Amino acid sequence: MPRFNGQPVKVVIINTQYVETDAMSFKSVVQRLTGKDSVAAAGAEPSSASKQPTRSEISTVAPPVFSRGMSFIDFDRMLKELPPLEELYRRLTGRCKPPLL
Repeated sequence: MPRFNGQPVKVVIINTQYVETDAMSFKSVVQRLTGKDSVAAAGAEPSSASKQPTRSEISTVAPPVFSRGMSFIDFDRMLKELPPLEELYRRLTGRCKPPLL
């Protein structure tokens, strides 16, 4: 095993997970994924309005949707399919290069 300054190199494998949530469930989803409690919550008094949703409540929440019925995943996919800005400019204006500002 390779060593750096006499100690073995630590390799961390991160499993990426895409999660959609609403504003009300955001804190509980972050805590569930990280396994950590909020530091700010320690000083706050619990109220009925800030009740944390249960796992079944989180799973039944609809994913966030834009005003035209497009989800964030669809919007992200659409942005990735756009051509580069120079090509888009050329298509829209008929010019080869945008003017320098």
